Amino acid sequence: MTEENTNEQAEQTITINDTVYPVSELSDESKELLSLHEQATQMAIQAKRQATIHDLSIENLVGRIEKSVEAVEAEAVEG
Repeated sequence: MTEENTNEQAEQTITINDTVYPVSELSDESKELLSLHEQATQMAIQAKRQATIHDLSIENLVGRIEKSVEAVEAEAVEG
């Protein structure tokens, strides 16, 4: 009984239109498409993270530009 439960828990499935399909029973083409879907999903998540990092970098650079320009203006006024 334990082996059956373990096998049932380990079996990967995909649900399409409320129907559950064991991945092991899919055609090779369907398995490849599923693999591509998973890879594309991970790439999209990574791209979103990268975009967030870029946005934060831009915000930081804007702040540094503002401080730099303000420092030059302050020196001009003092000088």
